Amino acid sequence: MIVITGGIGTGKSTALRLFQEWGAHGADADQVAHQLYAPGTPLLAAIAQAFGQDLLTPEGALNRPRLAQRVFSHPLALQQLNQLTHPLIRQELSRLEALAAPRPLFAAIPLWYESGWHQPHIPVIALWCPPETQFLRLRQRGWSPEEIRARLASQLSLEEKRRRADYVLETTGTLEELREKCRLLLQRLDPQALDSQQTR
Repeated sequence: MIVITGGIGTGKSTALRLFQEWGAHGADADQVAHQLYAPGTPLLAAIAQAFGQDLLTPEGALNRPRLAQRVFSHPLALQQLNQLTHPLIRQELSRLEALAAPRPLFAAIPLWYESGWHQPHIPVIALWCPPETQFLRLRQRGWSPEEIRARLASQLSLEEKRRRADYVLETTGTLEELREKCRLLLQRLDPQALDSQQTR
C-alpha cells in the first residue's frame, strides 16, 4: 500500500484520481466509509444507535453534515465514531490491497497519522497547499469559518503531515501540473502502472 494523505481541502481525491488515470490501483477511505454506512447496513444502525436516530434522513441514509456537526466539536464523540468505523475501513482497504497485489494500492486516507495507522514500511505521499489556500477552498465548499476551524482542529497541521511524509505533492498549481507530478512520482513508485497505460 502507498498512502495519500493531507489536510482536508488539499486535493487528496484529485491526486488519487490522477494516479488512477495513469494506471495505478486506487481506493479512497472516505468512499469506503460511505459504502460501509449505506442505508440498511449494520454500521449505519450502530452509528444511529450511538449518536441518535435523527441522523437518518427520511430515506434512511446518513445525514453526514449533521453527524459532522455532532462529532467534530466533541473529541470523545469523534473518538467513538472512529472506533465504530475505522476497523471496518481498514478491513476493506486490506481486501482491496490484496486484490491489487503484486502492484501497490494507492489509498487516500485522510487520518493516516491521526488514527495511529502509520507504519514505517508504508510509503506516504502528503498533499500540501498553503493554509490560506486550504481555508479558501473550504469556504468555497460552503463551510462556515467555525466549521472549518472545528474540522482542522481534529487533524494534524499541514506542516506536520508534510514533515512526516516520504513524498510531498504541492497542489497550488494547475490540474495539468499536478497530473504531471503524479506521473513522475508514479514512475518511481509503480512503473508498471505507466507500462500498462502504454500497452492499452
